Amino acid sequence: MRAGEGRGRTGGERDTGVARLWLAGDLDGLCRALEGPDALTAARAAEVLGEPAFGAEGGAALIRCLERCEPLLTDPDFGSYNHDRSWPLIEAVRALGRRREQRAVPALCRLLDGEAGESLRYRLETAAFEALIAIGAWAEASERLLVRFDRQPEPHLVWLLTEAPHPQALEPVLARVWRLLPYQLAEAVGLLAAFRDPRTAPALLHIVDTAEAAHPTRRAALRALLELPGPERWLHASRIEPLVRRLRGPDRETARLAGQLLARTEQGRARMRGLLKDPQGHWPRGHRENVPDSYPREAYPYEAGCVVICEVMTERPQAFVSPSCGALRSAEEAEAILPLLDPALPAELRRAAVRALGAFGAVDSRAGRMVAAALLERALPDRRTVETAAATLARLPEPPVRELLRLLGPDGGRGHEGTPVSRRGAAISLGLLRHEAAAPGLLAALAADEPPALRRAAADALGLLGHRPAVPALVVLAGDEEEATALRARAVTALGRIGAHDALPALLGAARSDSESLRLRAAGSLGSFPTAEAVAALTDLASDTEPETVRAAVDSLARIGPPAAAALCALPDLAGRDRRPGDTLRALVTALAACPGPECTTALARLAHPPYAQSVRAAAERALAGRPAAEALPHLLRLLADPMMRHPHGPALLALARSGAPEAEAIVVEHFEHQRSFVADRYRDEAREALRVLCRAGTP
Repeated sequence: MRAGEGRGRTGGERDTGVARLWLAGDLDGLCRALEGPDALTAARAAEVLGEPAFGAEGGAALIRCLERCEPLLTDPDFGSYNHDRSWPLIEAVRALGRRREQRAVPALCRLLDGEAGESLRYRLETAAFEALIAIGAWAEASERLLVRFDRQPEPHLVWLLTEAPHPQALEPVLARVWRLLPYQLAEAVGLLAAFRDPRTAPALLHIVDTAEAAHPTRRAALRALLELPGPERWLHASRIEPLVRRLRGPDRETARLAGQLLARTEQGRARMRGLLKDPQGHWPRGHRENVPDSYPREAYPYEAGCVVICEVMTERPQAFVSPSCGALRSAEEAEAILPLLDPALPAELRRAAVRALGAFGAVDSRAGRMVAAALLERALPDRRTVETAAATLARLPEPPVRELLRLLGPDGGRGHEGTPVSRRGAAISLGLLRHEAAAPGLLAALAADEPPALRRAAADALGLLGHRPAVPALVVLAGDEEEATALRARAVTALGRIGAHDALPALLGAARSDSESLRLRAAGSLGSFPTAEAVAALTDLASDTEPETVRAAVDSLARIGPPAAAALCALPDLAGRDRRPGDTLRALVTALAACPGPECTTALARLAHPPYAQSVRAAAERALAGRPAAEALPHLLRLLADPMMRHPHGPALLALARSGAPEAEAIVVEHFEHQRSFVADRYRDEAREALRVLCRAGTP
């Protein structure tokens, strides 16, 4: 048995010498290796000859490899899973695709037209079709894919057709796509979406409305429809009702996509406006005969469809406003939504209506004034909509500041029901507006005889204002154990936003509290204080029992930056013992990457090894690869020396190649040579890129 032959999946782990031929630029040596008897060496040589640096001669050698292998395709042993004689052929096909070698198109077509053995057919077809697609020979690829599709619409053929959406293949695909229904709906959607052609709209709309389609498939079909140009030409009235059914369905994301599609045509927008006039689900007489028997009136409230319509209006108010009469139309659209503020309707629908009103009010000042008046009168006094209304008022181009200041006063809400609720809404709006004139009223609202919800809103607003004179009052609130924990927590957050040094003792006290809520707020607020006391407190909070507090402490240490570097460097050990969640550790990686110094580099290196999760190790390796070479080199060498984790270390390998270290060539060559033939393409690409870096650096 020749070296490298008959060894199956273990034959890839030996040195063939091909990498050093590449570094030496020895084209003749690579061609001889490609034509030699050793299959593994030939496969490595084919992979390397795919580099553009070897010019036309490299492409010609690969084409000759294809021609030599053509007579062997009918051999039943050629390409079997326990035999490696087909490796050079597969690698040569892939290399020609990477080179975009136009001269290879006839040879690739002959390979596809031949009769390969069953064990080789899938691998060869996939590689050859991918090469033709990469070269740009879409017509040749589509023609042969359709022939195979007629025999059996296998999933990999559908995927390959998706990668080769040649315009001339659309009509044949449309004639055949029904063979995928109803059991391969997802594949059919992907295939139709690849063409981005309006002629696919009827088939996609059929899939959207079919009962067999799962929610992810419907979403994919709707996204494909949203990518199609000219909806006025293909989204006719007869095709609107299926979208309306999806708009009223139980899946919110599907409903949102259906609403976005309806909003692209005037007929669809008119249908949506009509639905908003009937939020309780009573069908107009002219449509009653079209109501399906299975309509889930009891199982899913009709108001949900109106919520989605309001969300679509909020995202794209311009679609509902004619450019020729923008101000007038915007006011009309807003006026049509006002009935949805009816207190008898569900709170979710009312909040969605408030957001939609704000979107139309932002289009022009006339509509903005009408919206402001309506929200002040009908939404701000309601505890179920007050927060949404307050935020919406703050986003208007001309917010009603005078009215909000009047409402904030202790007697400003007379004439409205629920005066404390209106005052709370005014406090929220004025805080979001950062309106300094509201500070005295907000301070007065902190008084102990005021409603608790108003006091919490006032504390938040003072924090957003950054009002330093409020610090003494907020410090008293944060430290008063007789006060409600929710109010104390808001005071702690406000002190962190203001950032006054006088507030630090109160925040340190909150960090030591028995209340989880106070510790969490303190962890988020101490990031505004780059002092040793704050860093020490955050280090303690990083070992808290609550994951949210730990994450907030890590984020705050990251905000402090270099002054907290020593504390950040100690966290990997704490996290390793306590098994912190992955998102917290990834945040720690980001924080360490932003801090200079060898200590942070060492901490990143610890995170790049077990027992941390793979996602954390990968993030740490990427960060380690971006550190200065002098600091990172020992850690990179240790990482690359791990025999159990050879393949996933692409970033470290590239960083080593760029470092110019004496050990770089030997390690990069070893990693390239030890890539097995079945390893993921990404790892092989990274190994080749590292060798390219060495070549560009002039390594002998």
